[in-house]
Amino acid sequence: MVAPRGTLPPIGPAGSDHPAGPSEESNRAGSPFWWLWGGQLISNLGTQVSLYGVGLWLFQRHQHLLDFAAVAIVVQLAKILALPLLGHRLQRWRRRRVMLVANGLGALSTLVLAWLLLSADLEGGSLGLAALLPLQALAAAAEATLVLCFASLIPLLVPEEPARHQANGWFASSDGLVLVAAPFLGASLVAIGGLRAVLVLDGLSFGLALACVVLAPWPEAALGPALGQSPAGVSPTQRSWVQRPIRWLDDLAGLWCDRPLRRLALLGTAMAFVYGATEVLFPAWVITALGSGRLGGALLMGGLAYGLGVRLWLALAPKLWGRALSALLLIQSLALMGAGLVVFETWIPLWFGGLGLFTLALPVCLAIVQSRWQQLVPVAELPRLLAVRYCLEWLARLAAFSVSALAVDRLLRPALAWPHWPGWLVGSLGTGPGRPMAVALGGLGWVLLLTLISTIRRPGLGWPGRNRPRSASSPTPR
Repeated sequence: MVAPRGTLPPIGPAGSDHPAGPSEESNRAGSPFWWLWGGQLISNLGTQVSLYGVGLWLFQRHQHLLDFAAVAIVVQLAKILALPLLGHRLQRWRRRRVMLVANGLGALSTLVLAWLLLSADLEGGSLGLAALLPLQALAAAAEATLVLCFASLIPLLVPEEPARHQANGWFASSDGLVLVAAPFLGASLVAIGGLRAVLVLDGLSFGLALACVVLAPWPEAALGPALGQSPAGVSPTQRSWVQRPIRWLDDLAGLWCDRPLRRLALLGTAMAFVYGATEVLFPAWVITALGSGRLGGALLMGGLAYGLGVRLWLALAPKLWGRALSALLLIQSLALMGAGLVVFETWIPLWFGGLGLFTLALPVCLAIVQSRWQQLVPVAELPRLLAVRYCLEWLARLAAFSVSALAVDRLLRPALAWPHWPGWLVGSLGTGPGRPMAVALGGLGWVLLLTLISTIRRPGLGWPGRNRPRSASSPTPR
């Protein structure tokens, strides 16, 4: 039976090469992937909204931007620090139980925070930063656990390869959608109902996610620990460094010794850095230099292009691999470089075209990287190696938030004000409001381009779209 393009086909028993029968097709909406994906989307949205909402609430009460930054930094650090503790242990734990515990801990942290807020109101006091940060860190660590569990379960929930590519697209694109929607939703909730509204949404999100985990019809293969699992389409590796119960730094060293994984990790980390810095620099540039009217048009264009990118991946997933990823990242790097030139700021059709192409490529690039990790890593080793991957990428995002601000304020702003630059350079980069942010975006384009060049300079080493020689010390090519 052939599913319509852009949809997941009926899913049979995990590890089976046979599609589901007609009776199962009618229950396709109740497949475990959709249940867990919906729960993960709701939980992730609640956590990100809580991050922005709590930080904004603190800023409104104390007028200290440091409070806002402290919440963001603590949340990100908690997610990063949780991964080394989880990676190798998650191989031996039943992930359904882990997801239940993680959702329970997230809901518990929200309940405790609500109780502290109510107690402070009754006593006429205020809820301080010291009480908020540990609870936010606990909720963030729970969310990191859920992300790692679900990402490592996808090959077991969707064993058929074409459908698994589409599932990876839904997983990767939903993260980007949450990151875009959470700041606006968090700010709206704080304006409407204060911290209480944020906590209500956060608590409900963990409760609904917990219900999705309980109600999902888990396949038998996904109920056991990761060790020993090898579903159809995923070949086990003979490399010795993934056979031993090793720690996170050893996992990182082993990944670094594997050329395809090293290049994939480098590219994914560079993408996380560039995308994270763009989230900070782009809206600041548009508001400062172009006004709120251009920002509204940019949000509309970005939303339409992002949805089109998701649709493109769902329709063409089996065909979009290495060369498509390279081409799309090249387009994104050129779009960012164009932002650094003042001529593109005034040429409105070209400006919106570059924005649309950059945003359209975003979900496709994320989905290709997610799918490639699952192809290169045996399913039994996914928890520990995805822990390394997410740790690197989340560290890159954390670095992007701080480095981008420092680069603009301490480097680019004084540099552009230097009066001795050649006239042609000043005319190209511009000197008006917002130009330091635009030039920083252009620099991000160079970061992405140079990373891309460094990862594809030699063919035949397992990069997506290229064949790697078969050997006993490497995974079997598929």
